[in-house]
Parts: sequence; C-alpha cells; structure tokens
Amino acid sequence: MSYISASRTTAPRLRRRSLVVASVLIASSLTMLPSSANADHGTDAAKQAAAEIQAARNRANAASQAMFDLESDIDGLDIDISAAERDLAALEAKTAKMQEGLEEQAVRSFVGAGSGNAFPLLIDFDEINDSFTADVMSAVTRENVHVDLDEYDALMDDVGEARDALEQDRQASEQAKLDFADLKSNAEAEIEALAEIEAERLVSEEVEHELERQRQREAAEAAARAAQEAERAAQQQAATRAANAASTPAPAQTPAPSRTTAQPGATPATPQAPAPAPAPAPAPAPAPAPAPTSGIACPVNGPRAFADTWGAPRSGGRSHEGVDMMSPRGTPLVAVESGRANFSTNRLGGNAIWLTGSSGTKYYYAHLSAWEGSSRSVAKGEVIGYVGATGNTSANHLHFEVHPGGGRAVNPYPYVRAVC
Repeated sequence: MSYISASRTTAPRLRRRSLVVASVLIASSLTMLPSSANADHGTDAAKQAAAEIQAARNRANAASQAMFDLESDIDGLDIDISAAERDLAALEAKTAKMQEGLEEQAVRSFVGAGSGNAFPLLIDFDEINDSFTADVMSAVTRENVHVDLDEYDALMDDVGEARDALEQDRQASEQAKLDFADLKSNAEAEIEALAEIEAERLVSEEVEHELERQRQREAAEAAARAAQEAERAAQQQAATRAANAASTPAPAQTPAPSRTTAQPGATPATPQAPAPAPAPAPAPAPAPAPAPTSGIACPVNGPRAFADTWGAPRSGGRSHEGVDMMSPRGTPLVAVESGRANFSTNRLGGNAIWLTGSSGTKYYYAHLSAWEGSSRSVAKGEVIGYVGATGNTSANHLHFEVHPGGGRAVNPYPYVRAVC
C-alpha cells in the first residue's frame, strides 16, 4: 500500500507558470512604448486618447493578474509542503516502530539460538546475509511481535518517494518566488506607465466621457461572456442530470396485498414490503448572480490595476475573499459609499478599514500605508486612507472585500470592474 498522494501537480504547474511569466514579460516589453497621439478636444483625438488609456489599463490588469496568480501558486505550494512534511513525519514514525519490532525479533532469535555474537541494534536489511534474513523471518512466526518484511520494504520505498516529492515542492517554491519578483517588478512598471499615460491624455471631460464609454463597453462584453459561460454550465448540468436519470433503473413495483377475508385455519399471507419511494429530483442549478448595481465609487482614486483572485488558496488553509488592486504607494483611497469608517490594525491586513455603508453593506480595506484622519462618518468619495504594503504582503496594493448586508464576503471583482 502506498502512502504517497496521487495528486502531484507540481510539474504541470511549473510549466504553466514559466509560460505565463515569459508571455507577460515579453508582452510588456512590446507594449510599453510611448505614443505620439495627443489628447486634443476633437472627437477622434478623444477616442484615440481614451483607447490608449484603456489599453494601458488592460496591460496593467494583465500584469497584476499574472503576479497575483503566482502568489496564489506560492501559497498553494506552501500548503502542499506543510502537508508533505506532516505525511513524511508520520511515515518515518511508522518505519521507526517497525524497525524496533524487527530488531526485537532478531535479538530474540539470536538469544534463543544461544549465539554469543554481538548483534547491531540498527539493522540494514540491504546488507544482511540470506541466512540471517531467514532467521528473522522464522522469528516472525514464533514471537509475539509480528512484522512483515515486504511491508517494511514497501514502507521504506514510500519514505523515499515522500522525501523526493517534498524536495521537488521546495525547489518549485523557491523558483516560484524568483518568478514572483520578476512579475512584481513588471506589474509595478506597468502601473507607473499607466500613471504617465493618464497624466498625459486624461486632460478633458471629453476624454473622460469617452474612456467611460469604452470601459462600460468592455465591462458589458465581459458580463455577457460570463453570462454565456454560466448558461453553458447550467445546460451541461441539466444534460448530466437527464443522462443520470435515464440510466437509473425504475424501482420494481410490489403488488398490493389482497384484501380477501382470511379463511379459518388458513395460513396468513406474508405481508409485502412497500415499494421504495423514488429518489427526489435534484435541485436545479442556481441562476447566475446578477451584475452589481449598487452605484458605489471606485475605492482607488488614481492609477490602478486589479486581478480576479477570488477563492485562491492562502496560507493557513484560508481562501482569498477579496480583489487585489495594485496602485503606487500613497495613492488615495476613498469611501465607496457614505457610512461609518472604523480604522484598525491586524497581522494579515496591516492598517485596515471596515466601512459600514448606509445601504448596510460592509467593505474591508487592507494593507494601507496610512489612514486619513480617524474613525468617523464619511461621505461617498471622501478620502479615508492611502495605498501601501502593510501586513502580510510585499506589493503596494489594496485588498478590498464586499460583504452585502454585513454577511459573508462575495466576489468583489464584478463590483470594481463595473466602476473602476
């Protein structure tokens, strides 16, 4: 019996990561080039300026997504390493116990045979001779401690495989951290380039309006694609349920018991068990959640890029419950709606804010470099803090969560995608 997990995914994950890192860095080197277009007040110039700004935002978003995806891979590897270390310790403890049993059996065999030769307490079964092995095997059947040498050998093989797998995970983690440094530098460079492009081209209300139209168009296209994917998933689930129902045989029908009056002296008929009730039909797949229409403000008031990392693994067995929004250190953060802002500090989030909106929805801001003022009532759009890298992170960004009605977190990516 093997004690090694069959779900080893390190090698495919490394190959995929290498391709992602290479493609992101190459794409950035080709796209981070200055443009000669000017943001004049003419319609065509405004469209061109807006298109260049949106393209820079898309590049920054892609770079941020690659960086945060790799961060999730690193956390996943850390989780795998911790589990592998526990499994290896358990295997080594079991082999040590079996080793003690074999040593005891061998000693008993030698004592019973009257041997005066010294016997080593640590046995290497790869080096002992055949006759000694036969003595030990014979002792297994005579003594109270029973250890199977084949099982011991198989267990030692498992220990070796576990050690190799753990070493592979450690090497993968080290390489991922090197790749992460490259992607982090690239994402920060894209953010800086975005800030420059916005400063040069976002110079009039006409450009702002055109940029908003382009952003809304892209958001609508993304929402349409998401709805199509959800519809296809629902259709696949329905088809699977129908196929399962068609392949399940119908329960046998049991005839109803006769209601004739029993005759004197007649043997009563054995009552028949009622037919089992049919299994209830599976519940239909839930409809996809509608797009948020809360009308919140974008929490980052400046150049930003964000990634959809909802549900990604995190150290300690956690999962990611926010959206990560990269921005230069010190970029203002604003209240997404009016309400009450409470400032606090914690180990993971560093400098943080809980904003309880007037609608009842709660919002969580983390990793701030500083707060603006102190806990207070705030208006929508009011500055409440600044982007930083405090807490459990090394990159300047905002971790932003949405808790409708003050309850469990929901994926905030659609919220910021609609307003940022």
